[in-house]
Amino acid sequence: MYILGINAYHGDAAAALIKDGRIVAAVEEERFNRVKHCAGFPAEAVRYCLRAAGIGIEEVAHIGVSRDPSAHLHKKILFAASRAAKQSRQWAESRRQTADGRRPDTIAAIEMREQGERRAGKGEEENGGNGRGGNGGVVNGGNGRGPGIFRQVKDRLNNAAKVRDLSDDLARALGASKGSLRAQFHNIEHHRAHLASSFFVSPFERAAVLSLDGLGDFASGMWGTGEGNRLNVTGSVPFPHSIGMYYTAVTQYLGFPKYGDEYKVMGLASYGEPEYLDEFRRILRTDGDLTYRLDLRFFTHHRTGPTMTWASGEPVLGPLFSAELERRLGPRRELGGAVEHRHENIAASLQARLEEVVLHHLRGLQHKTDLETIAYAGGVAFNCVANGKVFEQTPFRRLYIQAAAGDAGLAIGAAGYVWHQVLGHPREFVMEHAYWGPGYDDESVRRALDARGLRYRQLDSATLAAETARRIADGRIVGWFQGRTEWGPRALGNRSIVADPRRADMKDILNKRIKHREPFRPFAPSVLEERMREWFEGSHPSPFMLLAYRVRPQQRDRIPAPTHVDGTGRLQTVSRAANPLYWSLISEFEKLTGVPLVLNTSLNENEPVVNTPEQAVDCFLRTQMDVLAIGPYLVERD
Repeated sequence: MYILGINAYHGDAAAALIKDGRIVAAVEEERFNRVKHCAGFPAEAVRYCLRAAGIGIEEVAHIGVSRDPSAHLHKKILFAASRAAKQSRQWAESRRQTADGRRPDTIAAIEMREQGERRAGKGEEENGGNGRGGNGGVVNGGNGRGPGIFRQVKDRLNNAAKVRDLSDDLARALGASKGSLRAQFHNIEHHRAHLASSFFVSPFERAAVLSLDGLGDFASGMWGTGEGNRLNVTGSVPFPHSIGMYYTAVTQYLGFPKYGDEYKVMGLASYGEPEYLDEFRRILRTDGDLTYRLDLRFFTHHRTGPTMTWASGEPVLGPLFSAELERRLGPRRELGGAVEHRHENIAASLQARLEEVVLHHLRGLQHKTDLETIAYAGGVAFNCVANGKVFEQTPFRRLYIQAAAGDAGLAIGAAGYVWHQVLGHPREFVMEHAYWGPGYDDESVRRALDARGLRYRQLDSATLAAETARRIADGRIVGWFQGRTEWGPRALGNRSIVADPRRADMKDILNKRIKHREPFRPFAPSVLEERMREWFEGSHPSPFMLLAYRVRPQQRDRIPAPTHVDGTGRLQTVSRAANPLYWSLISEFEKLTGVPLVLNTSLNENEPVVNTPEQAVDCFLRTQMDVLAIGPYLVERD
């Protein structure tokens, strides 16, 4: 039985196909249309999944969609009604001020004054401030005087209608009639799909399960247990409180406004000290073992709704932080402005508080479930620095996070939820690698090389690994294009740029010649799984590059290029079973140098990771890579 999973009209649109519970294909739409974090409908991804299985849409029995507009409906209605009533009252107050000849306050300013009055009445001044924030918290250029909640509700309803019935979009994408779609559609709640995306492909028969992200179906987090083919949800955190929104809002404040920029701030945090940690403990609070709350004075999303554009193209997320954050921390950093030490310390404080709250939450979940295994998903699960501390600071002993832990992974989660939770089938599959995207035969690769007039040598696998390793050891930068495209945002040895980790200047060389990115962002080491403990202070495998471990002090001078300023590495462990050719490349490099790892970064240049041979060749030619190992062919610059 085939089941198609779809994440549509949300960031990181994607599709996945499973057959009898096993993944056949999974890929993000951005790999085809070349728009990072593409939203909209994943038409190309769906077409690829069907091609990979050699089937038509009429052979798909079920389709799981990773949103459920009816989830938490009563909470949504109450929230919308409350906001509409409050905004109408505040709008009327603004008009009265105008009639009295006064300059009207913004709606946000009126609300913040009301919040301050309520806090004063409850004796809560220890939280600081009077609730008023400079320009009233309006950071999106609006005057805050219109009934924006009604427009917000209309936009949400339009988006929900699209997600509720994807049959028209699916038929249009496939050039098929709607009548040819025989599949039964299932709308799966956002966080349940996240939980399913991790637990149902994990090696655990029984585990605690956790999802943490920005927002989905009116919740920002969910937890419970998984056992066999069942998930049991025991708790959630509703909108507007959100760890993901907390991190994104401060990321915007620090001058990184694009969707998905949070990883940049995680890298920046290592350069600072948590000078503002006490302030951030007020901004994000724990409330018992398994809940957290935002001090909403510092945010805008609860007043205006998080302004998001999901229709198509790159998602756009409106400003989430209020003027109160600037009043407390100083002026925001403008896009492209200088990164000052103050910004580094704010990033460090932001990261430190996230780690405190996430690890506190994990300890509470472990205490509640009395389990030592956990399956974790959601955008917050990409925070590899926090993940790397799970084993030191919680009782959990085993952790599973699948490669596409964010919203792309919802496609696998929706399909898996239908197969296991809805249809009741047992689990027989573990995701041990991430190579579920398109692959290309030797003839396709050769045509791409010939079309650009490149000279190449064709080599067997053993010779290709040895020859490429020798060039890396000689300090050359190599594009490595092999097998099927990775699922998820990390390049894991099939669409990678690899280089010598022993060279202290390699990070600067890569940034100058190819990547052209912020200098504070680290590069990753890919290490032979069986040699990891000799080089890193960690023992749990990290096949999807989602754990950061400290590099052993005696090894840091040997691998300066992928060692971050704080002495850590966001490592990928490479097993011979999961990726034999990449494992061979690293093994050959070790024979030459005594170092069982290489520096690994994604094969791209300010774009989604390359997918096709043509894209790989284009990237090679427009950058200053020295070598391209693509399929069985080795290309070298003259």
